[in-house]
Amino acid sequence: MPGWGRRRILIPALVLALAAMAATARAQESERAVAEWVIRLGGSITPEGRAEPIRELEDLPPGDFQIVGIDLTGTLVVPEDLHHLSGLRRLKELFLPGPMWNEGAGSKRDSNDALAHLNTLLSLEKLHFSLHFLTNVNIQDKGLARLDSLTQLKELRLAQSKVTGSSLAPFVNLRSLDLSYSQVNDEGLQSLEGMKNLQRLLLQDTLVTDAGLRHLKDLTRLEELDLHGCRISGAGLAHLRGLTQLRKLNLLGATITDEGLDALSAMRGLQELNLYRSRVTNAGIEKLKSKKRLLSVDLRYTPVTRAGVNALRAVLPECHIVFLDSGGRAAAPAAGPKAPGKGDKAIADWVRRLGGTVKMSEGRVVTLSLAATAVTDSQLQALHGLSELRSLDLEGTEIGDLALRFVGRIPRLEELNLSHTSVSDAGLASFLNALRRLKLSHTNVRGVALGRLTTLEELDLSGAPVNDESAKQLAQLVNLRKLRLSYTDLTDAAYAGLKSLPRLEHLDLAGNDVGDKGLAEISSIASLTELNLSYGRLTDKGMEHLKPLQNLTWLELARTRVTDAGIASLTDLKNLAVLNLDDTKVTDKSLEVLKPLPRLQDLRLDGATITDAGVETLCAMTSLKSLNLYHTLVSEKGYQRLRQALPGCQIVYDRNSALPARRRS
Repeated sequence: MPGWGRRRILIPALVLALAAMAATARAQESERAVAEWVIRLGGSITPEGRAEPIRELEDLPPGDFQIVGIDLTGTLVVPEDLHHLSGLRRLKELFLPGPMWNEGAGSKRDSNDALAHLNTLLSLEKLHFSLHFLTNVNIQDKGLARLDSLTQLKELRLAQSKVTGSSLAPFVNLRSLDLSYSQVNDEGLQSLEGMKNLQRLLLQDTLVTDAGLRHLKDLTRLEELDLHGCRISGAGLAHLRGLTQLRKLNLLGATITDEGLDALSAMRGLQELNLYRSRVTNAGIEKLKSKKRLLSVDLRYTPVTRAGVNALRAVLPECHIVFLDSGGRAAAPAAGPKAPGKGDKAIADWVRRLGGTVKMSEGRVVTLSLAATAVTDSQLQALHGLSELRSLDLEGTEIGDLALRFVGRIPRLEELNLSHTSVSDAGLASFLNALRRLKLSHTNVRGVALGRLTTLEELDLSGAPVNDESAKQLAQLVNLRKLRLSYTDLTDAAYAGLKSLPRLEHLDLAGNDVGDKGLAEISSIASLTELNLSYGRLTDKGMEHLKPLQNLTWLELARTRVTDAGIASLTDLKNLAVLNLDDTKVTDKSLEVLKPLPRLQDLRLDGATITDAGVETLCAMTSLKSLNLYHTLVSEKGYQRLRQALPGCQIVYDRNSALPARRRS
C-alpha cells in the first residue's frame, strides 16, 4: 500500500510535467505558425538574432525561433485576426496597416475592441499604424485604452487617427510619439505630462493651440517638436522656454512675431527651425545669430528680406537658409554697415553711392531718399548723426523694424516714408514723437502703436492690415489733416472714431467696407475737403449723409452703387471741384444736377450711361477743365460739339470704347 500511495502522488506530477512540455511545444509551434500566417498575408517577420526581415516561407530558419518584429503594412489583415499575435512574448516591433481599421469611404467598421489582442505583448516597444488613403484611421481613444498594459512602449505612431489624447497617459516610457493629422486637442495633451523621457513629439495639423502647450513645459528631454499647422502664437511658444534640449522645431504657419522668438533664447542646441509663413521680420532673425549650431532655417513667405537673410548668413555661414525673395531687385554688392567718414558731407556721398539722393542746406543734409535702393537695416545707423535731417524716404527698401531703432534716433525728423517695407507695430513702438508726416502704405503695421504719435498731420496706411480695433488709436491723433486708409480691413464700425479728428481735411477710404451706416458717421466731419469712397457699399440713401459736408472740393465715388437718385444729394455742394463717377450707373439725368455747381472743374464719367442727349448740358458747364467720357455712349458728333463748346477742357474720348466688347469689360 505504501508503494501505491507513492504512485498516486507521482502520476499527477508526471501528468502536469507532460502538460507543461506540451504547452511549451505548442507555444514554439505557435511562433512558426504565426510567422507563416504573416508571410502568407504578404507581411514580414524578424526572428530573434537576425537583423533583416524575412518575407518568404523558405527563408524561415529551421527549428525553434521567436519573433521580435512583424510588419503587416500593405496587407489585407483584418483586426479580428490580431489574436494570432497575442502569444508573442518577445515581440518588440509591430507595424500594422492603417486601412485595416476602416477599409474605404463610407466604412462603418469599428474594431477598436480588437486592440485588446495586443495588450498581452508586454515586450512591445514600437507600435506603428501606417497612413491611410482616407483622411483618418478609425482608431479611437476607447481602442487605445485597450492597450493600457503596454507601459513599456517607447515608440508609438498614431498619425491620422481619431485619438484625442485622453487615453495616452499609461505610456509613460515613450521616447517618440507621432500624433500628426490626428484629432488630439489641448485637453488631450494633458495625458503627456507624465512622459518625462519623451524626445520626439509630432503634432502636425492637429487641434492643438497655445493653451495646450502648457502641458509640454516639463518635457525637458524633448529634442524634436513639430507644431506645423497648429494655431500657435508667441503666447503658446512661451510655455516652451524650458525645453533647452530641442534640436528640431517646426513652427510652419504659426502666427509668431519677433517677440515670440524670445522663447527660443535658451535653446542653444537648436539645429533646425521652420518659420515658414510666420510674422518674423529682420529684427526677429537677429535673435537667431546666437544659435551657433543652427544648420537649417526656413524663412519662406515671412516679412524677412534678402538683406536680413544675408546678415544671418554672414554670422552662420554653415546654416542652410530657405528663402524666397519677392523683392524683385537685382543683387547689389554689399556695403559696409556704416558710412565712410563722419559728417553730413561724407554721409551724403555714401548715400549717392548707394543710388540715393540728397538735398543739403548750409552744409547740412535736410532731405534724404534711399527709396528702392539696396540699403540694409544695419546701414541706417549711419544716419543718426544727421541732426538737421527733416525728410527721409525709405520706400521700397528691404528694411524692417530693426532699422527703426536707428531711424528713431534722428532728432528733428518730421517726414518719413516707410511704404512697401516690412516694418510693423513693434518697430513703431520706440519711435519719435515729433513726426508730422508718416507713410506706412503696404506695410505690416496694424496701427496699435500709433496713438502716441500725436504730432502727426499726415498718415498713410493704405493697404496695411488695419482693422476696426486698431483704428481706435487714430482717434488720438487730433492734429491729423490727411488720412489715407484705402484697401484696409475697416468696416462701418470704425468710422465713429474719426469724428474726434477736428482738423481732418483729406480722407481716403477707397476699397473699404463703407456702407450707409459708416457714411452717417463720416458726415459729422465738417472739416473734410477731400473724400474718396470708391469701391464702397454706399447706396443712394446713404448719399444724403454727404449734404452736411459743405467744404468738400473733391469727391470720388467710382464703382459704387450710386445712381441718378443719389447724385441729387450733391446739389448743395457748391465747392465741389473734382467728382469721380467712373463705372457708376448715372445717366444724362445726373448732368442736370451737376450743371449748377459753379466750381466743378474735373468730371470723370468713364463707363457711365452718358449719351448725346447729355452733350448740351455738358456744354453749359463752362468751368470744366477735364472731362472723361471713355466707355460712354457719346457719338463722334457729340464729342466734336463738346470740343467746340469747351475749348479749354481736356476731354478723354474714344468712339470705339462704346463697343459692347469694351464697355464695362
